[in-house]
Amino acid sequence: MNDTAMNETALNENQLAAKQVLSELCRKNLNHDYLAGEMRLFEDLGVDSLQFIRLILEVETRVGRKIFDVETIANLKTVNDLYGLLETV
Repeated sequence: MNDTAMNETALNENQLAAKQVLSELCRKNLNHDYLAGEMRLFEDLGVDSLQFIRLILEVETRVGRKIFDVETIANLKTVNDLYGLLETV
């Protein structure tokens, strides 16, 4: 089993949804299979401020409840940060 498959199986349903949303919004035209946890949302993936807001809103819509607050948004820098917030949701 390759690393991508192992990482896919380790993600919960909400994390997989966030991964899909992020791959749709990022400006680098990456396949969601190539999103790595250490990738930075703004610098590495090219997410701008409007896309960041769309990411937050779309993830909350798919999860079906409010997840993010001012503090969590301020600390959301990498793909792993996003996955961490969704780990127990």
